[in-house]
Amino acid sequence: MRLPKRISRALGALGLVALAAGTSGCALAYLRNRGQDALDMFDIGFTFSPKPQFGLYANCPFTVPVGGAKVDGYYAGIGGGKFGIVEHHQDALGLIVAGHERVTWGNPNDEGGETGGDYKIGLLGLNTDAEGKPVYRPQCTHYLHLGFIGLTGNINYKDIPDFFLGWFGLDIVGDDDRAAKQASREEKLRGLSTRLSQPHEGLRLIARTDKPVYTRDEPIALDVELVNATGLRRGWGHKPRDLTVYFEPVAPNAQGEPAEWLFKFYAYDVYSGRAHYTSQKFAVPPEKRAGLYHHVTLPPAGFIGRRFEFAPARQWLPPGDYFFVVTYEVPPDSARVILSPELTAEKVKALGDEAAYVPVWTGRVYSNIAFFRVNSGKSFIFF
Repeated sequence: MRLPKRISRALGALGLVALAAGTSGCALAYLRNRGQDALDMFDIGFTFSPKPQFGLYANCPFTVPVGGAKVDGYYAGIGGGKFGIVEHHQDALGLIVAGHERVTWGNPNDEGGETGGDYKIGLLGLNTDAEGKPVYRPQCTHYLHLGFIGLTGNINYKDIPDFFLGWFGLDIVGDDDRAAKQASREEKLRGLSTRLSQPHEGLRLIARTDKPVYTRDEPIALDVELVNATGLRRGWGHKPRDLTVYFEPVAPNAQGEPAEWLFKFYAYDVYSGRAHYTSQKFAVPPEKRAGLYHHVTLPPAGFIGRRFEFAPARQWLPPGDYFFVVTYEVPPDSARVILSPELTAEKVKALGDEAAYVPVWTGRVYSNIAFFRVNSGKSFIFF
């Protein structure tokens, strides 16, 4: 059956419009990536600081780092793949055969986010990143800052061929479509959060920070709850029943200092996946748990929680986007908890284990992913 000519022409016109729109979108993305590659090739501009600071550092050609720089202020020019006036930080030290560089452009709150890197510098360019992984950074770096103003002139060798080859569809650095890749990373983490936070044997663990955004001088607080999820939702299984949980979040370690025990905490960078905090590994021997007897029976939908406070971000986190994951684990050797610390060995023997000890939930359960952001607390112009 043939369609009338008017309808055929209309459908053909719509097809051409759709094709043009798709082609236009691809062309814009292509040109945007080429423009970004052009900005990546060089860092050329001026530095400004609100108070007198000093920087005299060079690492060219990426093999012999010399000098030092410690600057917290602003940058005007092309730098870190950006163009304009952005927040800027330099923290570099070069001792000829070794050193480190942490240089950033921008702020995590901007549309373009924060760019830069944190590297340890070794002989002959054998560098490692903040996690100790080897990286190859062909770059010629120069930083000069005297008092309130300075100059920066860097050549990023690997980004020069990336720019030219990019016109032919080759992305040798793998940095095209950065915003889309970041959004994809966030989406994957949210999906992972849903899977992680499923109840285990009827128990669910929930974690949330007390606020979504912190300044660098604010302590970071994390609220953690154990929830009896039996009977709460179809698909989770488990008929409604009471759950008795062992609740000793911290315990003395080998040095006698309080340390995270049944709860363990992990903090990661959203985009790089770098670990910034990991609870120490230790276990309390059964014979030393006499004073660790707290437990609570949760009815269906009942919960017990606690707030954990971490040091201000300035002490352990640069500005950026992060997330916490928490685990709660009760090993099989803690399946029973003494009813009261007042029960002596003689009383336990007289009562019998069934009366002197309380059976508790055992296993491991993961929390959801708790996202949060650390701001620098500084404002700037970006264009």
